Amino acid sequence: MPILTSEKYDDNSFVFDFFNRKIKSSKDEFHALDEEPLTDAIKNVFHQYLSQCPDSIGQTSNKLVTLREFSDSGPLFSRFTANINKIIETTFSGQVDNLLNRCHRLGGTVIDNASYDLSIKFKALSKIPIILNFNDTDEMMPANAVFLFQDSANNYLDIKGLGTLLTYLTGQLIQQ
Repeated sequence: MPILTSEKYDDNSFVFDFFNRKIKSSKDEFHALDEEPLTDAIKNVFHQYLSQCPDSIGQTSNKLVTLREFSDSGPLFSRFTANINKIIETTFSGQVDNLLNRCHRLGGTVIDNASYDLSIKFKALSKIPIILNFNDTDEMMPANAVFLFQDSANNYLDIKGLGTLLTYLTGQLIQQ
C-alpha cells in the first residue's frame, strides 16, 4: 500500500504509525497495538484516508496553511481553529518545556523556525504532517499557537477529517 509507511502481514493486515502509536488495520477494522481504544471519529478518519487517498497528487506547492484556509472550510471552521489554538495557548502559557515534552511523547520533532519559541512537526498520517508553532507569553504579548498543514492535505482527507486530527492532537497534548 503506497500511501502508508507500514509493515504488511500475511493475513493482509498492516500496521502504520499515527502520532507515535502503532495502528493495525485488517478487513476495515482498526486496533491500536497499545490496546488503548480508538474513537469512532478516528476510525472514520482512517477509513477515509485509506479509501480516498491517491497514491500521488502531482504538483503541490508544499505551502503551509491553517485549516480555515482550505477552500471547503466555512465560518464554523474559523471558530473551531480559534478554539483549538486557544486551548493550547491557555494550557501551555509559561510552560514551553512541558509542551515540548508532551510533543515528543506524540512523536513530534523540533523544526527550526526563528519566528517561534517552539515549532514542532507531527506525523499524523504518512502524507499528512501537522506543524504546531507556539510563542510563549511575554511582557508584551499573550501566548500564541497555530496549527498548519501542507496545502495538499485536503487531497487526502476532507475538512472534517483534518479537524478531527487537530482535535485528537490537542486532546492528546492536554491529557498527558
